[in-house]
Amino acid sequence: MNRYRPRRPAQLKPGQIDLIEGGVDIAYSSELAHAGAQAVVPLPTAQAVPEEVIARVSLLIDEEGVDALADFWAESPAETLPGILWRGFLLREWTRRDFSDAEQRFAAASAFFATADPQRISLVPRPETVKAQWDEVFKGNFRGDFAEVLRMSARFTDFTATVAPVWITEDTHPLATEVTRRNMAMLRTAREFKAAGEMLTAGNLE
Repeated sequence: MNRYRPRRPAQLKPGQIDLIEGGVDIAYSSELAHAGAQAVVPLPTAQAVPEEVIARVSLLIDEEGVDALADFWAESPAETLPGILWRGFLLREWTRRDFSDAEQRFAAASAFFATADPQRISLVPRPETVKAQWDEVFKGNFRGDFAEVLRMSARFTDFTATVAPVWITEDTHPLATEVTRRNMAMLRTAREFKAAGEMLTAGNLE
């Protein structure tokens, strides 16, 4: 399986590492994953990260975009802030790169529920809404209702998983990762979004 390659290189340049940690090489470390996550979505319950580190990461996001950090989240568990941001990043990239696929799955699920449970359709956001919400999150320093973003993402992925529980079907796809290529990937990601939203509401997402 190919490792995901973002639009901008996820491997930070030496100068960018210096920007974050004053010259200490912490590439692919848990500390950087959490610092990047805190810069994107500041949570009082998240792992304590020095404010100066968050400020430097925020500057990096402003200059390079969140793509420069996203790959650092890939190894984080789903029940952590960086882990769920990685899943959100993959969802955002999928709706951006493969919008027609996302739209077709949404349409197929809507056709199924038009008979099975028509009221459910009105509760599920469309692909463009999901993308727009994650676009806002990944601008950095998100102060909106992140729990609702997670709930919305859970509803969307669970809805589309009804007709297509898999996500990415080819190892050569640009978004082929452990998350997107695992068995029942879309359904499992939906459950992870739901669980993360519940953890956040309970004050346990870090």
